[in-house]
Amino acid sequence: MLLLSPIHLHIMKKLFLTVIIAAGATFAAQAQDISFGVKGGLNVASMTDVDASSKISGHIGGFANFKFQKSWAIQPELLFSGQGARVDLPGDDLKYALSYINIPVLFQYYFLPEFYAEAGPQLGILASSRVKRGGVSEDVDGFKSVDIGSAIGVGYKFPINVGVYARYTFGFTDLIDGLADPRNSVFQIGASYTFK
Repeated sequence: MLLLSPIHLHIMKKLFLTVIIAAGATFAAQAQDISFGVKGGLNVASMTDVDASSKISGHIGGFANFKFQKSWAIQPELLFSGQGARVDLPGDDLKYALSYINIPVLFQYYFLPEFYAEAGPQLGILASSRVKRGGVSEDVDGFKSVDIGSAIGVGYKFPINVGVYARYTFGFTDLIDGLADPRNSVFQIGASYTFK
């Protein structure tokens, strides 16, 4: 499998941010309705290509929503997200606790004024990486600092400015270099509040 060097990851991160900023600026300039809000909820996180089970955590953050047509919107977000996985060992378990600052940019299509589907890219910046075993937690090195991925989901907005959503995010970047190539896999459910 092709492994990206730190230089390639840096270039990809710069390109990702440039494209997202340009697209966001274009859509924001055409936006007919702009709103802001906060959101948070539950994460069921795991890592692919390793013998691991899900780890329960959470996410919290804010968003801006730019609705530029009746049925289309773009929603950039800034989220703090707890991810990782749990590895079951005989008589014990090992938890990888990874914390990310995630920046998803979701393109939303509204089937109804309240119900929408969304999809888009996500940039994750590793804030901390820890291993927990036997009640002891310690920092661990070796995880890549940038995770590039994507997200897909659905949501429903109630008339009282409260919404609910479900989303699946999956990483394209190998988290560590080695025989296994684990990637982030996170299912999220949560609630949002939009300030009008």
